[in-house]
Amino acid sequence: MRRILAFAALSAANSTNPSLAQSVNPDASEAAARAALSVLSIAATPNETLSSFSFLDASGGTKSLRSTQLRGGYKPFGNGLYLEGLVAYQKYNPVLFFPEIAPGTELDVTWSSVAATVGIGWEFPLVNEWKIRPVGHASLGQVTADAILGDFPLLRAGSSSNELIDGNLNALGVGASLSIFREAQFGPWQVEYRIRQTFLEFDPINEPQAGNASASSNQTTLFSRHRYPLEDVKIFELPTQLVLDAGVVLYHGDSATVLDTDWLATAGIGLEIDTRLTGLPAVQAGRLMLNGVVAEEFSGFSIGFGLRF
Repeated sequence: MRRILAFAALSAANSTNPSLAQSVNPDASEAAARAALSVLSIAATPNETLSSFSFLDASGGTKSLRSTQLRGGYKPFGNGLYLEGLVAYQKYNPVLFFPEIAPGTELDVTWSSVAATVGIGWEFPLVNEWKIRPVGHASLGQVTADAILGDFPLLRAGSSSNELIDGNLNALGVGASLSIFREAQFGPWQVEYRIRQTFLEFDPINEPQAGNASASSNQTTLFSRHRYPLEDVKIFELPTQLVLDAGVVLYHGDSATVLDTDWLATAGIGLEIDTRLTGLPAVQAGRLMLNGVVAEEFSGFSIGFGLRF
């Protein structure tokens, strides 16, 4: 992790001195691009531990992670065909020391990522209300890097300088996911259990200085949600349910390296309002959730909104 970020900073710093830039190892720009792609891949991967529309804010020590995600999936024709979409914006800001650049000086890096991911798949029934859903994905995104060494800015968003890697990097990702899930009723409780494995590979678009840089998002998601009817609680004269959920994302490979954590867990409580009596087309319920978020060196919260179809 340190080596990748140091390469990114050195690539930019040396661009201010042509004689130094000529001696920079070409692998430096490739490593910088790989770090940026790894950060982008986290934003572009659907995260089922968060609500369909969610705001996440987590920090710890000298790191902070903030993201906004709008995600949804549905079966348009009532058969097994399944369509999925995601739009996400993310800011990741680790502050680290790099003695290779300047002893005792902090390097403050902020990666801002925006991504859109679509998926198409098919849902197959298994046994005991379990189902399996393979989905193919394509993603398009951009990551912007800003870095400060002490008080000196190294990378500027939208820069037109001759840096080995400039402040913006566009990328295309392709991959697939496999979900196994169950929706069932146990007495008054409605329950969901979901297991999902997602893999996406990202490559730069029109960035020859990035060399052969690529990064993968390899995530395993475990999630459960429980609903319980609140007989004596009505909102706008509509029935409500208590909602409890919990989940964990397991990061593998490039995602784990750039976040410096192998996992991120959430647990939350919320309310769901039954909207079927309102006549809203296709919508059965609206949900508001407050979740705690914890990971290695991270803690925070997320606020989420969801619709049930």
